[in-house]
Amino acid sequence: MAKTTTLYIEDAEIKVLVNNGKKVEKWASAPLEAGLVVDGLIQDETKVSEEIKALLSREKIPAGRVIAAMSGLKSIFRIITLPAVPKNILDEAIKNEANRVIPTPMDQNYLSYQILPSAQGETKVFIVAHPKNTTDSVIKTVNKAGLRLEVLDIAPLSLCRCANMEKVIIVSNWLDNVDIAVIIDRIPQVIRSLSLPIESQSLAERISTIAEELARTITFYNSSHTESPLDESVPVLVSGELAKEPDSWPLLLDELSNQISSLPSPFVAGEDFDPSVYIVNMGTALRELPVGADNQNSLININAMPGFYKPKGTSPAAVLVPTVIVLLVGGLVWGWFYIDDMKQKNNALEPQVQAQETALVQKRAELSTINTQIANTQKSLAEVEPVVTVLNNMLWDMYQGRETITGDYKAIYNLHSSNITLSTINFDGESITVTGFGLTKTAILEYAGILRGSNRWLEVVVISMNKVLPDDQSLPIYSFEFLLK
Repeated sequence: MAKTTTLYIEDAEIKVLVNNGKKVEKWASAPLEAGLVVDGLIQDETKVSEEIKALLSREKIPAGRVIAAMSGLKSIFRIITLPAVPKNILDEAIKNEANRVIPTPMDQNYLSYQILPSAQGETKVFIVAHPKNTTDSVIKTVNKAGLRLEVLDIAPLSLCRCANMEKVIIVSNWLDNVDIAVIIDRIPQVIRSLSLPIESQSLAERISTIAEELARTITFYNSSHTESPLDESVPVLVSGELAKEPDSWPLLLDELSNQISSLPSPFVAGEDFDPSVYIVNMGTALRELPVGADNQNSLININAMPGFYKPKGTSPAAVLVPTVIVLLVGGLVWGWFYIDDMKQKNNALEPQVQAQETALVQKRAELSTINTQIANTQKSLAEVEPVVTVLNNMLWDMYQGRETITGDYKAIYNLHSSNITLSTINFDGESITVTGFGLTKTAILEYAGILRGSNRWLEVVVISMNKVLPDDQSLPIYSFEFLLK
């Protein structure tokens, strides 16, 4: 099995791993000066590329093809549902829907997506909007290091790939970066990537902050999936620095009673190998391996590398043109002999052609009679055409009314952010009442502002906004009611 080299550029260090199948052969890391990489964005591409080359040279790793992973900070992950549309317009339909559900300007992001298994009549899509500046900086830096980059992964998606479970919660941190993911049916339903101010926080303070974010994530998921909320049967897997601090796990769970353990290594390696350090590299490498019979890893295998960066292969035209020229020359020679032979055959068929022309005259007379019958039929159709026009107009008015209402419902749903959960949308013929929950008052007011900015309604009124304390005594959320006129 071919070897795979994976590269992960973090804010504080570079990590490289070489695997052969599920066996780790080499691994190494190199620290980076503070400020060279900030929140995944490489500030000095030349200097970081030199550090990469020095690391590979020191570890005697060939500078060839690599798979890289970038930070998930400022990336936005969503699952959207579209009606079944033809393949030739599917890409455009996904982009249009992404423009509606992604809260940041799409001209600042690249859009990557993967089609998911869907019910008949609909198309489910996992989409990722990842920052252009971060993506470009990683790709350019790897290229400057003399490496051939064909696949770009995103760190939290790599982590999800390491959990060989259909339903699980993953929490991973390294220095100031934290990734939290909720996976249901092998698909990440919620992914949060955030940065912590580690300079002013002790380990206990960082764990307390992570625990609060974990509780907030679970509360948000449950409010969006009341029919199947996360319960204590869903395990929590930790990686990174948390995996080295098992004494802190009770603090992480707080009042939760879920089973917690380290995210197991998907690869085998020597005793001195620490899988929690290189878990993103291993998750990135898994995408290159064949799927086994017992595989329950994440289904998401997105390549976040924009198409114009991908290496160009040999053009099919360069291979086909010489072949086509030879075929054309041969065809011309054959054609000349064929035409000469046809001339001789045409001379012999001339008497038969004259007989067919006589029969054609008779057929034309029959056709004239048929044309008269058609004219009479068209006259009858003209008499009922006004009635058909009225019915068509009525049908069109009904269709437009339905499309307007459907468009309102879609806009209300698609414009809500991950901090908002909708409960009911009621239309009384003149106005729409929307109820739901939000993690914060600010999120609710921002949602109301977005609805106003859509210009679909004359007025968007916040009728009520009340604090609600869930039964499990977790963090409070806020109920709301809007009136859209």
